[in-house]
Amino acid sequence: MTMLHLQNLFSLNTRVPTTKLFSENSTHFSSKFSYKVRPMKTSHLTLGIDHGIDSSSSFIKALSDHQGDVLAKNGIGIVDFFEAKNLFVTGATGFLAKVLIEKMLRTTPKINKIYLLIRAKDKAAAFDRLTSEIIESKLFKCLKEMHGESYESFIRSKLIPVVGNIHEPNLGMDIIISQQIAQEIDLIVDSAANTTFDLRYDLALDANVNGSYQLMMFAKKCKNLKLLIHYSTAYANGEREGLLYEKPFITGESITKEKLTSHSPSAKFPSLNAANELDFVSKLKNSIKNNEFKKIMKELGAERAKLYGWHDTYSFTKAMGEMVIDSMRENIPIVIIRPSTITTSYEQPFPGWIQGLRVIDPVIVFYGKGDFPGVLADPNCLVDVVPVDMVVSATMAAIAKHGYLQSPELNVYHVASSYVNPLSSSQLLNYSYEFFSSFPFVNSKGDQVKVNKMKYFDNMLDYSNYISKELLKQHDEGGELTHEVEHSKMQMLLKRKVEYLKNFSKVYEPYGFYKGWFHNGNMQKLMEDMSEEERKSFDIDLSKINWRVYFIGIHIPGVKEHVLKGRIASS
Repeated sequence: MTMLHLQNLFSLNTRVPTTKLFSENSTHFSSKFSYKVRPMKTSHLTLGIDHGIDSSSSFIKALSDHQGDVLAKNGIGIVDFFEAKNLFVTGATGFLAKVLIEKMLRTTPKINKIYLLIRAKDKAAAFDRLTSEIIESKLFKCLKEMHGESYESFIRSKLIPVVGNIHEPNLGMDIIISQQIAQEIDLIVDSAANTTFDLRYDLALDANVNGSYQLMMFAKKCKNLKLLIHYSTAYANGEREGLLYEKPFITGESITKEKLTSHSPSAKFPSLNAANELDFVSKLKNSIKNNEFKKIMKELGAERAKLYGWHDTYSFTKAMGEMVIDSMRENIPIVIIRPSTITTSYEQPFPGWIQGLRVIDPVIVFYGKGDFPGVLADPNCLVDVVPVDMVVSATMAAIAKHGYLQSPELNVYHVASSYVNPLSSSQLLNYSYEFFSSFPFVNSKGDQVKVNKMKYFDNMLDYSNYISKELLKQHDEGGELTHEVEHSKMQMLLKRKVEYLKNFSKVYEPYGFYKGWFHNGNMQKLMEDMSEEERKSFDIDLSKINWRVYFIGIHIPGVKEHVLKGRIASS
């Protein structure tokens, strides 16, 4: 999962039994209307549920078919593969893509050109974004030190900004430029997505489903394309439980259908089809007034996600995006990278770099500010995190491996830690407690903010009552309720803060009680294929990370430096 934007917050009932979410006649009811989904014929495939099958059996051998003929004795040959290659990268100014670009320029300097799809009004604006968001970024300081005075000429000779929008036909590019790029590129890296958990359904479909469709339409024009890499999320596995394997999504399947058929093979459930979802939303838009349409879209994404077995609009539409890519790929080799929660860099280009508050970081920051005394979560729930540089190293290794093979297959990689190096929510928050006890935030009055051990709740009522009392108690102890006017203002402030935290916690609730963990056998095999030198330069060994050292010594300091930028916290 990538960056979380809190907007359009609403109640998410994440623990409703699946059987209550649909009727026997396959008519789906929202709170405002009813409609039918057209069934689609498809072969059944049960995905990602651990039935006690030995992990060495055939279901995890997706990458093994051709490797013996290609891999050299000195490893995969990552650096050599990228020599003289031309890449096309979407979402180029995002957190993950920027780290990938930096890594490629630093470790494979003989790469030819990297075309960057950038949303901008014109070419000049795209160049400005390239300069301010990439070339001048602190992330590139090691590359700048390596090249000295020739840094800017080097990087501008490699990076080519292209005005476009992944949601639009031809990716919004000028027709002549797009034809030139289609003739030149060897690789596509698709990093564009909207990662807002509860985004309006129409906007999420446009970004994560229609975007995949437009990308594949462009990819089919690229005659020299050796591989397409698409970033998804491990949480696209939705409400699956237990050990979750690296299996692709097939159009027509859904997690609800998996659960039903695993218990009763004859059970019927409507097929999930991305085209039908897009068509349905389009018809609603044409038949409903704009204000009412927006209101419906705020709720519809969560309803549709829950119906088919996903937690939220983000994970649901990312899974559908994968389905679109698989259904359209024909002979294009595809690698889908599914990271879990991406966090600060572990080592490269330097420890602790991050861009924006990302998923777990609002919880950590709120806690450090004293605004988050309790959490709606299971203390034993696994929190799956992976440093961004390890995601990037896995990406480059997978690109090289499958780029050499050029087999018309779709391969999935879970870049995740819960299987090889599990971390619980209580461990994460205990490490946060340790950090803020030693290095407390300072509030707007210049006082150090004291944090207490986190308390855990399994229902919203108890959680809401507790945070209301605790926040009121904190302000009472601070002597802030001495005058009637101040008291009235503070009561309003506290009420808004409590409502915000309740809504915030509703969005996070599915992940606070998540019951799955991600098998990463394909990434482990990738590491086995590397030479010793490649394992050092492209480190993907998540098992070696000491989470206490990482969070206290790298991650939280990195968030303070690169996101909060030394600003004081207001309690």
